[in-house]
Amino acid sequence: METPEHIHSSHEKHHNLDVSHETQVTHSKTSSDGDETPKELTLREAIVGPAWHLVMNTSFIKKFNFFPSLLSTIYLGCIILYQIAFSYVYIFQLKDQFFALIIQWVHTSYFLQVIGALVIGVILYLFITPIAEWGLISLIAKRQDGSFEPRETKGRLGYGISRGLMNFLPIFELSNSLAIFKLLSIITFYLFLLRIFGKDYFMSITLFMIVYLGFSFLVNILFSYARFFIIFEHKKALESLSLSVRMALSNLDITFHLYFTLLLVYIRTFITAIIFIIFPFIISGLFTYVTISILQILSIGVLSILFLVLLVFISHLNSVLEIFVETIWYNAYLENKKHFVTDESSHHSAESHH
Repeated sequence: METPEHIHSSHEKHHNLDVSHETQVTHSKTSSDGDETPKELTLREAIVGPAWHLVMNTSFIKKFNFFPSLLSTIYLGCIILYQIAFSYVYIFQLKDQFFALIIQWVHTSYFLQVIGALVIGVILYLFITPIAEWGLISLIAKRQDGSFEPRETKGRLGYGISRGLMNFLPIFELSNSLAIFKLLSIITFYLFLLRIFGKDYFMSITLFMIVYLGFSFLVNILFSYARFFIIFEHKKALESLSLSVRMALSNLDITFHLYFTLLLVYIRTFITAIIFIIFPFIISGLFTYVTISILQILSIGVLSILFLVLLVFISHLNSVLEIFVETIWYNAYLENKKHFVTDESSHHSAESHH
């Protein structure tokens, strides 16, 4: 495994080859206008710019990340749809009708097949997600340091999967540790509280969850570097969280300039939820207002095709967004690591001097 310093050195050489012309133009403009600070230049030239360049010019990483993104999109949509439907039933006292439908469904011939498919889907999601995350970051690191050609695909998917399996347990542990601060967990907890306390406490619960959402947003920013310490420095989950907070607090300007990436992830979650919520309501409306059987079948067929197209399209967009966000934070980790290592080295040298 290459060290972060070696990765950074190779990445810097490759980056200089790719964007030397843009850098010269940028510096000439900056020297004449004087509008951008050194920190803004660093963000644009060393962090955001290379991330955008990678997303636009690397196809094999998109291929690697598409299936995990599709699986995550389906899982996310189903969980949110279930939570909203279940909360609606409890809040508006429709439990009798709901459980009557459940009992009717249990006695259908395809009940066991559906349950089996759900169990397999959940297991795949729980195991594939951390493997894909570790593999994705490894592929990004290799692409950034110039080890892969931009359009070279042969053998790269296997490399990502093998790297994903190597540190499965630490990444899995880290993901579970931070699960309570993910947007899906927050939405689930919010709907759970509404089910328990009812619509009379809607405003109080909503205000509380907005505060919790803000707190989780801050926590996610502070812990954004943890996965890189696990992957590239082989730290344990707890130690990686501590180092991530130290790095974030030591480089507040860069870290909090990248807050918008988490907003993009949150927006992605809401868009996915809307798609999964709208289509069941449309289909329900068809059965209510369209009584001709042939029209119902045609409408459901058209809507199913449209839903599948949207699902693939949204999964692709989610995949591209994940790659962009991971690359930004990886570049920020490399940039911050320069100062972070210097601080640690000076600290150790001071201790040895004393």
